[in-house]
Amino acid sequence: MADQTNPWDTAQVADTTTQTADAWGTPAGVATDGGSTDWLNSAPAPAPEHFSLLDPFHKTLIPLDSWVTEGIDWVVTHFRPLFQGIRVPVDYILNGFQQLLLGMPAPVAIILFALIAWQVSGVGMGIATLISLIAIGAIGAWSQAMITLALVLTALLFCVVIGLPMGIWLARSP
Repeated sequence: MADQTNPWDTAQVADTTTQTADAWGTPAGVATDGGSTDWLNSAPAPAPEHFSLLDPFHKTLIPLDSWVTEGIDWVVTHFRPLFQGIRVPVDYILNGFQQLLLGMPAPVAIILFALIAWQVSGVGMGIATLISLIAIGAIGAWSQAMITLALVLTALLFCVVIGLPMGIWLARSP
C-alpha cells in the first residue's frame, strides 16, 4: 500500500472532491459568478493628498504642458501638408550632406577639416581641430559626429538662403 505522506510515491491515489477543485480553492460543483465586479468596488478609495510645504509644487497649478501638447497636436493635424512640403527639400539637402560626409574616408575628412580651420582661424585652431577630430574617431563617434555636422550644415544653408535675402529686404524697407 502506498504511503500517502510520501510525495515521491508513484502509486495512484484516488481523487477526492477537494483535489478536483480549481486553483482558487473553490470546490467542484459550486457555481461562481465569473462576471462579478465586487472585487473592483471593494478597493479602498485613494486618500486625498494634503498640501506640504516641503513639496508645494506636487500638483500642477497651471497645466502648461498639456496646453502646449494640445496646441502642437492641433498645428500638426491642420498643417501636415505644409510640413510635408517643407520636409522634401530639407530631406534632400540633408541626405546629400550625409552621403558626402559619411562617404569620405575619415583620415581625408580629418585632414580637410584641419586645413580649413588652419586657413580660416590660424595654426592653433587647425591643431585643435585635428586633435578633436582624432579624439572623436578614437571614441567611436565618427558617424554620429558626421550626421550631426550634416544637420548643422543643412540648417546653415537654409538660414543663409532664406535669412540673408530676407534681412537685406527688411533692411531696405522703411
